[in-house]
Amino acid sequence: MNTKLINTKLTLLSSLIIASSFMTGCGSEPDSSAPDIIINIENPDGGGDGGSDGGGSDLHEIANTDLPLIETFGANDTTGFFSADYKALASEAEEGEGGFYYSMAGVYMADGSLDTEGSNWITADADQKMRLGDARFTIAQTVSPLAGDVADPRKDSTPGDGVDDGLSWGELDLSQDYKISFCVVAAPDTASSSDFQIYVDNNTTSEASSIHGGGNVGSRIFNVPVNTLVPGKRVEINIPGDTTLEDGGTLVASKPDLVGTENSFIAMRVSSGGWAVFDDLLIEYQSDVGNNPQPDCASKDSNYKLVNPATGGDDENAPEPEVEGTPFGGLPFTVDLTSDADTLFGEADGADFLSISNDRADPFYKVTSGSSRITVENNALSMNNARFTIGDTGVPSAEATNPSGDIDLSAPYRISMTITDFSSADAADPGKFQVYIDNNTTSSGNSIHGGDSKVIELTPDDVSSLPYELTLEPEFGTANSFLQLRADSRVGNITIENIKIEYTDGAPGADAEWMPNDLNLAGESDIAPAGSLSENEAFSVTLEATGGNMSSSNHNMFFASQKIEMSDFMFTAQISSVTGADIATGNAYRFGIMAMENMDPVADFADLPGWADAGFYVDGDPAALIGSRAQMKPSGSRSRSDIPELEVGDYVRIEIYDDGAEKRVKRYYSKDGIDFVQANSTSDFAATTDSDTWYVGLYAAPGENNITVEFDNISIDPLAP
Repeated sequence: MNTKLINTKLTLLSSLIIASSFMTGCGSEPDSSAPDIIINIENPDGGGDGGSDGGGSDLHEIANTDLPLIETFGANDTTGFFSADYKALASEAEEGEGGFYYSMAGVYMADGSLDTEGSNWITADADQKMRLGDARFTIAQTVSPLAGDVADPRKDSTPGDGVDDGLSWGELDLSQDYKISFCVVAAPDTASSSDFQIYVDNNTTSEASSIHGGGNVGSRIFNVPVNTLVPGKRVEINIPGDTTLEDGGTLVASKPDLVGTENSFIAMRVSSGGWAVFDDLLIEYQSDVGNNPQPDCASKDSNYKLVNPATGGDDENAPEPEVEGTPFGGLPFTVDLTSDADTLFGEADGADFLSISNDRADPFYKVTSGSSRITVENNALSMNNARFTIGDTGVPSAEATNPSGDIDLSAPYRISMTITDFSSADAADPGKFQVYIDNNTTSSGNSIHGGDSKVIELTPDDVSSLPYELTLEPEFGTANSFLQLRADSRVGNITIENIKIEYTDGAPGADAEWMPNDLNLAGESDIAPAGSLSENEAFSVTLEATGGNMSSSNHNMFFASQKIEMSDFMFTAQISSVTGADIATGNAYRFGIMAMENMDPVADFADLPGWADAGFYVDGDPAALIGSRAQMKPSGSRSRSDIPELEVGDYVRIEIYDDGAEKRVKRYYSKDGIDFVQANSTSDFAATTDSDTWYVGLYAAPGENNITVEFDNISIDPLAP
């Protein structure tokens, strides 16, 4: 056999040894004196097997719906709004598929019946409006073969099979500058972890699952907490351009580039636990702005608690939120095959599933082809002519595209699994089982790792006996990696058990330490900053400090830092305990987490580089901890505000990223480290897009207090591209 090794180590253990491992308990590697057997595996020319999941020849013609689109939500009822009788697609569609608006959640059950606890409805007002909560729907999305082999081509199917050509399947021509606006009629008046979101060419809840990818130039063009919406005001979203929550209001976002195609569609969503009522939706070209006047938003009101679309009842008792998964907690882990395929892939109503770590609605496992040919039963997964990913957020992989997976494979790691059945559909033409790293396509070249992304391929002829223990130790990976497992079209069946991923030399960054610094960077302090670290670990720090001053003219503190080389990142920590903060000293004496461009002293406060913090100060009688955030402005002064909701035990996060020609900084807080509430967002920040070296860390300038602060669950992560 003419073969070559594909960048991996492959260990074969005898059936007897495998059997003994079952006796020693699940999750442990069996001891063995058997020698490693190196199987040389042919790497097919072209990087793939020539197979295709697409159906480009079957694409239907798309007829565009002209802009401006003006929607007043004047349907007879909720089900009527989502029917073709209210507004039909301009393109030809099969019977029952022609609705211009399509509900993906919040109105219907999986079997098509009305959800008696539905959370999305047309209000019962004389001037009807849309009440959207724990729900999502699309605008102008056609039914297209580009969605791929999925149960519902209008839900959770992007980016689909149009990735290579940048194709979408909507009726809106968004290939020129456009504007989306709508009246906010009602919204929660208390802090919420729920967001109002708008996507382009994306029918999933994952920002990156689109031909446009993620990040500031990606598919999610609007994302604000529902409680920040302003009733009586019109939200204005310019793509490209600025987004405000009211005419002339504070900038909340800015998109530097156009996001759209000649055949785009829109998705609107309010995530779990929140709601909003809006009206008079307008989608128009920026060149046409001013020619489509809308009613005064200030005159709008609503009895929005009526009507649930199925029961006709009210909203006094909030509906149950959408089922959300359990976030991925990192390596080591074993794929849980104790339930069924629907549960594994997050499709089973009411069942718990593993989700992407920072998006509970985004399943950790995703079928990339052949969902009907994957089964899970008896703690094993079987498939043929199918493939699925592990830890992929959905960004289409390509040679020049960095992966945005959820698994940190930047340290040495091992993938292992047990193959208990493996056959070809035709013994004369063996099928192949393949494992990819950072590649969610069928061509091994579509990855930043190039052809090496396919780390192994096996045929039944390569397996001497069953069960067969497969162990892979690839010598590459990233901090944002994922896996894909594939059985090609010639595989009759493959059954896999005990799929495990683990580090071989400890978690990446576990040996990192924080550098203590007594900093006097600008101005003076009555008490010189001083501190020490009684615990100094990568993910947990205990800081003791006194002195310092963080007023509008002083920048002096104790700072435990790490240097990072990143332009776009988020820095997160849990402030798990605070002791010794018993003297009310005011907001010039703060402590928490900070990011700064450098630690060089300057002559004047105005010369300080970009810095941003989030944490606490002590004030009041009796003394109490008050949440706080501040940053350095380009004008040479600082900006500081309270975060009233922040409490000891909460998580805080600083997010800094390139926002077009500027740098944007956001601060967040969270009660559980999973759902984060945005405390602010601003580009009034001294750093620039050239700032790609940062010092991040834990700081304290408590003045006359002598404090001890415990920080846990510390992480520094690049933002997804």
